[in-house]
Order: sequence, then structure tokens, then C-alpha cells
Amino acid sequence: MRISTLHTFNIANNNMAKVNQEIAKTQEQLSTGKKVLSAADDPVASTRMQQLIDNISSIEQYKKNITLSKNNLVAEEEALNSVNNLVQRVEELAVQAGNTATLSASEYSALAAEVDIRINELVGLANTRNSNGDYIFSGYKSNSPAFVGDSVNGFSFQGDEGSINIKVDNNSFVQSSDSGKALFVDIPSANNTVNTSISPSNRSNPPLSISIGEVVDQIAYDDFYPEDMVISFNDDNDINPPGKNFTITEKSTGKVIESNHRYVSGEQLTYHGVAVRIVGNPASNDTGSGLIGDKLFIDSSNNQDILTTLMRFRDALNAFDGSQMTRDRVRSVVASTLSNLDSTQDTIAETVTKIGARINTLDSTEEQHFDTELVSNTILSDLRDVDYAEAASRLSAQTLVLQAAQATFLRITKLNLFSRL
Repeated sequence: MRISTLHTFNIANNNMAKVNQEIAKTQEQLSTGKKVLSAADDPVASTRMQQLIDNISSIEQYKKNITLSKNNLVAEEEALNSVNNLVQRVEELAVQAGNTATLSASEYSALAAEVDIRINELVGLANTRNSNGDYIFSGYKSNSPAFVGDSVNGFSFQGDEGSINIKVDNNSFVQSSDSGKALFVDIPSANNTVNTSISPSNRSNPPLSISIGEVVDQIAYDDFYPEDMVISFNDDNDINPPGKNFTITEKSTGKVIESNHRYVSGEQLTYHGVAVRIVGNPASNDTGSGLIGDKLFIDSSNNQDILTTLMRFRDALNAFDGSQMTRDRVRSVVASTLSNLDSTQDTIAETVTKIGARINTLDSTEEQHFDTELVSNTILSDLRDVDYAEAASRLSAQTLVLQAAQATFLRITKLNLFSRL
């Protein structure tokens, strides 16, 4: 069969174009460092590469999560160790305070002054922030302090019972915080006790306040326990002459304990063995307008938060005047304080142990991520990255092939009938 000059020309031209494409691809591989330039080059390898890239990206995020979680846990552990040291110091003060036969009122005042310092120090530790500025003991409400208030009227827990759980691998979460409620509030008390609070719907401004309360007659209170009490301010016209007055009732039954007691700010009030003081200008019940008077609550509890324990201890020390009554009171408060502090230390020790276990889990998970990431990067490199030595050698061979094809093409184009005559 006769092969035309045009057909020969086309074959040679196509061969050179193909070699040029191969050279261009090799040059791009060398310039980008990538062996697979598009999914069309190797669909199977491209799919596997994307899987590896996604996996490595997830590992990087998990490593960041682990770092965040470890920072939180380390901050919590340091804070709790400081709290434990503080509790140990207060225990030493309580042991000293138990020596009621020899200590004077001025010495008790000095002890109370240090306890007051420890109270403020403890509030600072309970409101510890992490490196991101989050309050680590506030649960999910990490933008707000865990405890607010003052050492006179008491502190209230403003966080929640949530704990932050951070994802550290495809199937695992690690708890990276503990709620301050479990650590500092829900501490088992040596004796039945009380918690005081004000109604959030109170209208007085500045707000009416109630002291933390104190069980001054344990036997009387144990007989009343677990009933709660409600203090409700009445219409000023309910007494004669008119003035601020309140009624105190049992919360569950509404039974009146005392009615229309004329209010005196700062007066000590004692009911069923519990003493409290109310300070401020309360909003009265207004029968004509239907506005409800301020309310305060004295709730029974078998838990006592650590701050209240310290405040009641301090107040008992300050109240010491050398009388037998205050000596007995100090001895009683010292005993309950030491018991409550022991419970606090048990809670802290248990939590610190759990924190250590979580950190160990994070360390081992992080090591696994490093190993997995190393293997994934190695496989990805084998699939994606160009072998520069092989590519350079291939480019050299392709260049020689192109040069040979060009020379052959040149000779073919010069061949014609007259050159053979």
C-alpha cells in the first residue's frame, strides 16, 4: 500500500505533539513537586489522596482540641492544688481556735482576720480563668464568674452543673472541666444546715440582703429539719403604727411561724434554731396595686458550700467575747468546720485524680495521632509527591526522543521525487 507524503507528515507531527505533551507534564511535575496533577491522571490515587488529606486535617483539629483540653485541665489542677493548700491552712487555724481555754478575744479576732483573707483568696481561685479567659468552674456559663457576692452577705454560685467535653478523636470525648457546684457547693455537711437566698423578683433597690445564716441551736433545728422557711414582707398598714413588717412561714405547708413582725434592719432573727440578719429597705406588699412584697428564703440542706463554711467559722471567731456561750459556740463551729473541710479535701482529691487520668488519656491519644499522621503523610507523599531523580531522568529521555523525532521529521519533509532523480 502506498503511503502518502501527507500521511507520513501527520504521523510525525502527532508523535512530536505527544512527546511535547509528555515533556510539559514532566516539567509541571518538577515545578510543582506533585506526581498526580489532576484526578484524570490517576483516579484511584486521587481518591485515596483526598481521603488521606481529610484524615490529616481531622488529626490536626484533634491535636488542637487536645492542647486546649490539656491547658484547661492543667489550669484546673493547679487551682485545686492551691485550694487544697488553702484548706489545710484553715484547718490549722481551726485547730488553734479550738483552744478556747487560753485564747483571748483579740487572738480570735486575729484568727478571724486571716480567715477573711482566705475567703477572698478562695473566691479568686474558684473564679480561675484559663488561657482563653473562660471561667473554668462555671460550667457552660464560662463567660461569667462562678461565684459572685461578698464576704459579708455571702456568695452565690452563678454557673451551672455542666462540664465541657472536647472531641479528641473520631469516637472519643474527654471531659476538660468540672463544675464548681460539685467542687465547692455540694459539700456534705457535718450537721443539718441552711442556705439563705433572696427572691429574684424582689423590687427593692438597692436589693434587700440576708446573711448566710447560722444554726445556733442544732437540736432545735434538727427537730424542724428538713422544713424550709419563707420571709414575706407585708403591707405597711398591717401593723399599727404602719411600718415595714414581715411574716415568716413554713414553705411546704404555709403554716405561720410568726406574723407581722416589725422590721428592723440588721436585727438578729432566730427561728427554730436558725439565726439570720436582714439588711436594707425592703419593698412592701401593696394591696392596692397588687405588687408583691419582697421575699427571702431559708432553705434546709445537708450540704454546705466551702465559702459558707469559712464565713461561719470567721463569724464565730469574731463573736467570741470570753463568755461560756461564745466558747461553746466556737467549739461547736470548729468541729463542724473541720468535718466540712475534710469533705472538701476528699472531693478535691478525687477530682485531681480524675484530672490526672484525663491528662494521661490525652497524652496517649496525642501520641496515636502523631503516629497516624506520620504514616498518613508518608503514604500521601508516595502517592502525590514526584520523585525528582526519576522525573529528571524521564525528562532527559523525553527530550532526546523529541530531538530524534524532530530530526526525522526534518528529513521526511525534504524527501520528494526530484531529490531522487
